[in-house]
Order: sequence, then structure tokens, then C-alpha cells
Amino acid sequence: MSRVSRSRKGMVVAAHPIAAEAGAEVLRNGGNAADAAIATSLTLGVVEPFASGLGGGGYFLICPRGDAGRVEIIDGRGTVSSLLGGERTYPFGVSLPWTPKMGPLSVSVPGQGRALALMRSRHGSRLSLPELCASAIRAAEEGFEVSKTYVRCQQVFEGTVRNSPACARTFLREGRGLRIGERLRQPELARTIRRLSEEDFDALYTGEIGRAMEACVNETGPVWGAEDLRRYEPRIRAPLRASVHGDEIATMPPPSRGGAGILAALRELERGGLGAPPDGTAEYFVAMMEIIRDTFRRLEPRIADPDHAEVRLSDLWKAAGTSHFAIADREGTIVTASQTIGHFFGAGLVARGVLLNDDLSDCDPSPGKPNSIQPGRRTISNMAPTLVFRSGRPFVALGTPGSTRIFPALAQVLARVVLQGLRLEEAVAAPRIHWEDGIFFLEGHIDPAEREKVRALTEERIIERGPNDLFFGGVHAIEVEEDGTVVGVADPRRDGVSIGL
Repeated sequence: MSRVSRSRKGMVVAAHPIAAEAGAEVLRNGGNAADAAIATSLTLGVVEPFASGLGGGGYFLICPRGDAGRVEIIDGRGTVSSLLGGERTYPFGVSLPWTPKMGPLSVSVPGQGRALALMRSRHGSRLSLPELCASAIRAAEEGFEVSKTYVRCQQVFEGTVRNSPACARTFLREGRGLRIGERLRQPELARTIRRLSEEDFDALYTGEIGRAMEACVNETGPVWGAEDLRRYEPRIRAPLRASVHGDEIATMPPPSRGGAGILAALRELERGGLGAPPDGTAEYFVAMMEIIRDTFRRLEPRIADPDHAEVRLSDLWKAAGTSHFAIADREGTIVTASQTIGHFFGAGLVARGVLLNDDLSDCDPSPGKPNSIQPGRRTISNMAPTLVFRSGRPFVALGTPGSTRIFPALAQVLARVVLQGLRLEEAVAAPRIHWEDGIFFLEGHIDPAEREKVRALTEERIIERGPNDLFFGGVHAIEVEEDGTVVGVADPRRDGVSIGL
């Protein structure tokens, strides 16, 4: 398996080899991109349980047969419980010091299962659900060897893993975290996925598995209402679109701020000129940092759940724990998808093998804001599956994990592809920067002389990270060449691979 591969028959790029192979196997067996996306999604939740799974949610951008006019997004982001908000969450109208990052009060009603079901009903082929679930069941039953990435994430979030006995039993061995190369088996999760393969995804919401999740969240007192799971519905959304340097970009609209951030940053870069300052120089990185910083500041008051608040982005254009995969089938259909359980290892709660999210930690700790905790509201996210069209046909599909680093990482990759003309492989591998809360982050494989010059060009506090650092995301992407050849590119910062048929 390789990080870069080429094919005219189909392509799967995902953050783990076992997940990528699950999608590729479905394509080989006659399934389409939507089928392969379901298999990849489920398996990714098994082999990267710290990042995504059935206890979370995600966004699936689908372009049937490469038709730019038919692009749609399935929004499976979790929703706030009917019991939260108001005086319970913000007693006496006082802001919280922070929103919960683990435990029952951090868990949104998960949307992943019903989002997958909706994608299958709208876009899937005739392959059976047991066929689509087979790889995930096998990976959970037989286990897999954990990687350096897995071990690193578990070490950093060990407190979350130890948050509940069920979570500790699942992910610890004799009271310690797994070491690189040891096998993680999740037999309870295997039984859950097998049950879903027999009864459909609705069992997560109306059946025994759903009741187990509700009991887990409500164990110490009511957090989810009795009808919250049953009433959850994914949304179908039109993509956010804009033209940049002659290419058309379709990306994630609110409740994500990622898509708006990408477009605003690219428009500003385009407005500033394509070649000055040159990429790789200190001047380039400082200019990129300033654009990222300013975009964050302009986005903050605008983004909210569009089902609950008016979201205005028009004036933005005037100024100019997550995983990702991308799939293309032989008919030209493309799926690019991001899914998450929030911070690594989510809320630290496990029900029937399903690790639950901590998405409410993305809410505003203050009452009365567009992203405050309110019943039924989808929380703001940063995920931004994105598709670029060139001359009316799909050109590049991509996305990345990384929380607030998502739109900066994708904007940097897309700037190199769309504005500078780099090949996708080069653009994904090139060093990145980030800005957040007054800190300017530099990736380790930026030229040392340029890193030193950066310090003289800005007064921002600077932190230098390692080369190919997971902190800067894990972009998984495909590029469609003019003759129809699909190039799959997996980011060297994560464990991903690309598999061409």
C-alpha cells in the first residue's frame, strides 16, 4: 500500500490502511462510491476509535457521476439534547468557565448512523448492508495492531480513556495503554455493528443499542430526553460555492465554519497576488498567518446552526479528534467525507462498544450566543469536505481532521494547487503553519533559515512543532487528471494510504 496511487477504475484514500481496503473491497465487488464510503466510515471508526465512529457524526459531500450541479451534503452533525440549555446549562445567566469536554454533559445526540443510512438510501447500490459492514466487523473481532499515531493520541488523552470503567476496559490492557504493535480487539463493538447489519442503522436510535447509549448518558441523572435519539434527523444541505482563480469550489456550509474559512482565505490570497511573496519564504508564511488570523476573527460572530439562526456570509466574500476519506468510483461519483467524535476519545463513555462524542465542548460557554447550548441545535464544527471543479469537471476532492486547524490546512493545500499550480502530492506534503489565540505555529520541515526570519517579521508568539506533525492535520485527497486518471494522495502526517483499483 502506498500514500500515492493512480487508477482509472476507482480510488479510496483514508486515514488507515484497513479502512481504505474496506472501501476498495466494496468497489471491487461492484459497489459504488457511496457504498464504499459506508464501509470505509464504519471501519475507520473501528481502527481509529479515538477519532470517529457511530457515537459521533460527520459530513458527507457527494457528487453523483461528477455532475457539478448535483452536489449535495449530508449533515450528520450531532444535536443538543432536549434537556439542556437555559438555566440548567447557564444558571442565573452566567457564562461557564468552559464547556464540558468529557462525561455525560458533553455528549450530543449522535448523527453518524442515520447519516450513513440516508446516504445509502439516496446513493447506494444494491449491495447488502452485511456486505458493507463485513470489514468493520472483522477488524473489531480480530483486532488490529495499533500504530504510533494511536499510541500518541491515547497517551495525550489518557485522562479521557480513564473517565469511565467501560472506556478503560475497552482501551487499556491490565491498567495501561497499548504499546505500538499490540492488538486492539473490540468484540462488543463487533456485536453492535453485526446487529446493525441485520437490523439497519435505525437500531442505534430506536432499538436495544440506542437504549444502551441513552442509559449510559443518563446513568447519573437525566441528560438525554426520552425521544432525543428517535427524533434525530440528518439534513441535506446545498454546498457553499465560490469561484477562485477560475476554479469552482463546493464546500461545507454552516453549521461548519471550515468551508467559509477556506473560501475567505483563498479569496484573500487571490486578491493579494499569486507569486508574491514566494511560497516557502518567511514572508509567505507570515502573510498566510495574517490571513488565517483575520479570517478567524471575521468568522467567529457569523457561524451558527442555520436551522436555528440566520447566517450571513455575503460580506465575508467581499473581503475576500476527526478523520477524513475521499472515494471515487469508475462512474465518476465522488464522496469526500469528514467524521468525528470531537476530541480524541470523545466523552470517555462507551455503550455497547460505541465510544460517545464530546461535541458539546464545541459550544459557546456564554448564553445567548449563536453557538450557545440550546435544545436541538447542531453545534458549530470545523470539518470541511471540499470539491474543486475545473472546466466544469471534478478536479480535486479533499478534507482533513484537525479541529480549528482544518480550514487553515485545507486553505494552504488548495492555495498551492489552485493558485500556484502544484501537483496535489506536492501540495499535501509541503510544510504548513497555523495561528490560534495569539500563537503562530510553524511546522518543522520549514527551512531553518526561513523560520529564523519569521521571528524578525512578526511580533506574534511563535511555537515550532516537528516535521510532518499530526498537529497540522491529515489531508486525504484525490485529483482527477484530464484523461480521467484518479490520483489518490494520503498525508504523511497520518497513517493513511491510497488504494487504486
